[in-house]
Amino acid sequence: MIGRSAEEVDHAPPRGRYAPAPPPGTGGAVSIPLRWVAPAAALALASAVVVGRVLRRRR
Repeated sequence: MIGRSAEEVDHAPPRGRYAPAPPPGTGGAVSIPLRWVAPAAALALASAVVVGRVLRRRR
């Protein structure tokens, strides 16, 4: 058997090294800072909770 039949073909877009290269000028540099927004927000929320608990214990 050389290939897969039409029923077996996965219609999901290719990922990894088989994914098509993005066209130039798509804003690849813009997506890099967006990766850090969620972890930074989680860190800010966790630090606010910790500071709030410390301030409550001092009173």
